Amino acid sequence: MANSIDFKQFSISAFLFIATSAGYSQQILVPPYIQPGNAPKLAKEKKIILWQTDSVAAVFTVEYVKGSSFLGTDKIVKAKISFAKLRLKGKTTFLYRADLSRLEFDEIYSYRVSLPGKIITETSFTTRTKKQQTRFVAFGDCGAGTPQQAKIAYQVYAQKPQFVLVTGDIAYSNGLESDYRKNFFPYYTASTADTLTGAPLMNSIPFYVMLGNHDVHGANLDKFPDGLAYFYYNDLPLNAPSTELTLKAEGSAETIKTFKKNTEPRFPRMVNFSFDYGNVHITCLDANYYTNPLDPDLLVWLANDIKSSQADWKIVSFHHPGFNSSKAHYDDQQMRLLAPMLEKLEVDIVLNGHVHNYQRSVPLTFSPMVNESGTEYIITPEGRVDGTFVLDNNFDGVTNTKPKGIIYIVTGAGGGQLYDARLSNNPDLWKHDLPKNWVPFTVKLISDIHTFTLVETDGKKLTLKQMDANGNVVDAITISK
Repeated sequence: MANSIDFKQFSISAFLFIATSAGYSQQILVPPYIQPGNAPKLAKEKKIILWQTDSVAAVFTVEYVKGSSFLGTDKIVKAKISFAKLRLKGKTTFLYRADLSRLEFDEIYSYRVSLPGKIITETSFTTRTKKQQTRFVAFGDCGAGTPQQAKIAYQVYAQKPQFVLVTGDIAYSNGLESDYRKNFFPYYTASTADTLTGAPLMNSIPFYVMLGNHDVHGANLDKFPDGLAYFYYNDLPLNAPSTELTLKAEGSAETIKTFKKNTEPRFPRMVNFSFDYGNVHITCLDANYYTNPLDPDLLVWLANDIKSSQADWKIVSFHHPGFNSSKAHYDDQQMRLLAPMLEKLEVDIVLNGHVHNYQRSVPLTFSPMVNESGTEYIITPEGRVDGTFVLDNNFDGVTNTKPKGIIYIVTGAGGGQLYDARLSNNPDLWKHDLPKNWVPFTVKLISDIHTFTLVETDGKKLTLKQMDANGNVVDAITISK
């Protein structure tokens, strides 16, 4: 018998079918869940509710109210609802969006999605905080449809985070609509919290997600008609500029036109974004093969974005780690080129995925090698970026909590098959015989169990814990300013 968490459940769900006036039934393919919407700064607050049904059209109502219940109040607000009619792989579905606007910070709100005479979902959420305290979870490489993914979802739910940050590879294997519905949503929109099925996370906790390599494998829409579903299923800040080298949809002109219509204005703007939450500023970047991390427009935005933040803690996240001591994906190092700028901007932590294990570096600074004229960084044909490291080996996160440099975290053990299990807690096996490319910058590597990262801030203090699928803390550090 699986364990379950006895938390108060707000969800009232009827996901199987709903009678319509025409006498037909409607199936809920993806139950209602919450998204952050285009609200990057702590100036305005909003949320977006999304859900997906089959081809039977219906007239939904979405209502919301301040407070943990609809009882005893007449200040009920109706949300504006829009929908996209998707025709993918020969099947028609409706993808609905409801805009919950003009929300107040640090408040509990209740919302319900209903049809005449029938409540589909009724639950509550808490808006972003302006306080100097945050609590969030990060993990990547998750949507693989595995038992370990369900265990991680269960343990994340137990930690009661304010939000979840997914560091890419959201839905295996190709980021298709069908991949999301099979390998992603069931685990984070489960009706109850259970180690076998997952947990009801997304109905009340926003997920901020970013693109991994598997999320763009379906970019050829003639080959994968339901590809690039990231842009259907997410509603995130749109505060970064479009860059010259960005994700491109492939396929016939008509197919691309329809895709853009159904994903406007998110495609391709949503590949990079940032947001504030409490006293944390997080910048999320696309690190896929087609990008240029040194794109001039991106660098200008990145500098202004982070400099202008008054947050105590500045975190950058992207999928492909520049600093990785595993064997898998070792040569994917182009994001090392950003290290000097991130150091100048006083970034505290970089969170990555891609490598399916957990790694923590010592605080470090890195100077990439340049060509003879000193005008360009050098990337080897294998994809490596050599350079000069400076390591802060005095920082231990216990007695010495003030790092000199950036701490790089790989948190890619969210559900996919683990990489390099034999390396776990065995530093002798982390070595790479490439003195200009690798030095002992990794202080912790756990690769034999699925894990996630829990980050808590309290003013000038930040605590990072790595927790496993059984709820054990397997690594922990404290950073202070």
